[in-house]
Amino acid sequence: MRTFGSDELEYLFQQAELSQRARAHLNLHQSYDDKVQRLYIAMLKGSYVEPHFHELPHQWEMFMVVQGVINLKLYHLDGSEKASLFLGEGHDIKSMELHPNEIHSVECISDKALLLEIKEGPFDVEYAKKFPSW
Repeated sequence: MRTFGSDELEYLFQQAELSQRARAHLNLHQSYDDKVQRLYIAMLKGSYVEPHFHELPHQWEMFMVVQGVINLKLYHLDGSEKASLFLGEGHDIKSMELHPNEIHSVECISDKALLLEIKEGPFDVEYAKKFPSW
């Protein structure tokens, strides 16, 4: 059994404070070859994951907002905004699942946010993200 308490998660936020991207990851899986990839993502206000998509057929991903609020945006192929959703505390939506090839971005709106991400493996850094050409 493995547990994740306040101290470990607070340390993750401390790591985010030291990061240029204002976020930090804690992998819960043992290897990038694991069939299920699981990780906590600590984000600080203003941390922004630029529009991207995952091109391989198995690259769906699910986020659950454990703490805080994020803004998830979905985009059309031409770069126009398809949807803007707020997830987390005080909002109806607490989690979402993205399908392969859905162009999306994520921004931390609250002072800090903690996400649990689950996705199918294996993880290959070469195919981690594709960026639209717009």
